[in-house]
Order: sequence, then structure tokens, then C-alpha cells
Amino acid sequence: MTISTPFDVMQHTRAPLRLELTARFHVSPQKLFDTVSDHHAVANWVPLMRAVAMEHKSNGQCDVGSIRHCSLHGMGGIDETILWWNPPHGYAFRVEAKSKMMMPTRDHVSVMLIVPTADGGCELTWRHHFNWRGFFMRHMTAVMFPMMMRSALANIRKELGEDCAANHACAASTCQKAGCK
Repeated sequence: MTISTPFDVMQHTRAPLRLELTARFHVSPQKLFDTVSDHHAVANWVPLMRAVAMEHKSNGQCDVGSIRHCSLHGMGGIDETILWWNPPHGYAFRVEAKSKMMMPTRDHVSVMLIVPTADGGCELTWRHHFNWRGFFMRHMTAVMFPMMMRSALANIRKELGEDCAANHACAASTCQKAGCK
């Protein structure tokens, strides 16, 4: 199956790809999409996420232009504006921090791509494109961000009722666990 309307990240940012994680799941692409796109449940799987409020631009449904207002423990808030919405293939959003000091990124776009696998499951590739801002928080964020993303993927597995250890898969450049591809 191909993605009917592919997302071109270069239309939204010229920032380089800084982080990519890939994980396989034993659920349908639609079930995975429903899990990762349930904006109010995102606090269940994203570390540090405290609360989410949605602002929809049309018909009360999530689509391009909807904004996810996120409150983070100890970091203030971020707004995530939906740039691409293509169920069950994925979605992309712009990340804008309300506190520039706590989130040392700019031109930040996150993309979640879901591709079916031959065994009836699917693969999620989660990418973050951004430029660094400032100096102080950059070094801590460079370590913490990949850890938080791996934790989020493990939490998605729990939400889906999957065993994390048996299904671990991620991009080798960001993970040192056995079984990484």
C-alpha cells in the first residue's frame, strides 16, 4: 500500500533530520494510527506530557491546521500545529515551544509515518527535523530527547497491549539495544 498523499517535509522546514526511530507493531495501520493520533491520550504515552487541549479549524475534527496545545511537566508548554493528516498513513506537525529556553529547537517538524508490513502489522517511523537554538539546553536535550522518544514508543506498545522487549526495533543511529536494525 502506498501513501496516497505523501508529506514533503521540505515544504515546511529546511531543518535537517536530527532524530529518527522506527518500530514494528503487530496491529493494523488503522489501529496504530488511532492510538498515536488520539490527541487526548497522548499524555498516556509521551513522557513529561501533562495535559493536551485541542483547537480544531473545521468541523470539530482533526485535520491540517488543528493545534494541539500541550502542557509538559517542568518544561512549560508547546503548540503542535498539524501540517499533514492522512489516516491511517500518518501525520506531521510543527512544534513551537512557548519557552524558548526550555526547548532549544526551532524550525521543528515531527513526522509519524505508518507503513503496513507483509505480516499484517505495521511499522512506525517517527522523525524530528529541527535546528538547534541557543547553547545551554542543547546538550541535555540531545541526550534526553532520544530517551524520551524510545520511552514513548515503549508506552505506545503498552497502550496496544504488546510486549516491548519482544518487539524492540529502532534506528541504529539512536539506539544501542540488542535487536536494533
